[in-house]
Amino acid sequence: MDGPDLREAGPDVWYASGPLGTFGAAEIAFLKECAKASPRMRARICAHENVDSPVHEMLIAHHRSCYVRPHRHPYKAESLLVVEGEATAVFFDDAGGVQSTLELGAAPAATFSYRTAPGIWHGLLIRSDWLLFVEHSSGPFDPQSSEFPQWAPDGSNAAESAAYIEGVMTRVSRQNGA
Repeated sequence: MDGPDLREAGPDVWYASGPLGTFGAAEIAFLKECAKASPRMRARICAHENVDSPVHEMLIAHHRSCYVRPHRHPYKAESLLVVEGEATAVFFDDAGGVQSTLELGAAPAATFSYRTAPGIWHGLLIRSDWLLFVEHSSGPFDPQSSEFPQWAPDGSNAAESAAYIEGVMTRVSRQNGA
């Protein structure tokens, strides 16, 4: 699937072509269409040049049904800025307990962006039909730079992942007094 001045780099991943990477309405519409066609219900456009770039800037679309497996980056910080939609960012302790949560929405929501320090377990619970966000992290990309916990499913079993998400939502609701 070709997008607005983009080159496909792999499943669900595109790179902006040329020296100026921009994100606008055309890219949002393109990402939603790509995510709908993806088994993982997600897609991203990278504004950085390639996996070796020192700074990675991405526009990412996740459908409500997308499972965002908890993870951490031991040596990298990461920031997220919501463009569209609503989600709950969940921060976990080493045993998988919910340490804290952050309700996110597009500006002018009270909180529309956050930054995690290296080593923080985190994940997203998507509350709207779509969540579009800009993510920044340092490069180069190394698939080994993300760690995934034993206490969360790997996403290969949809029913198991859905049950896990439901369990986390219940714990978050209890913790927040709902």
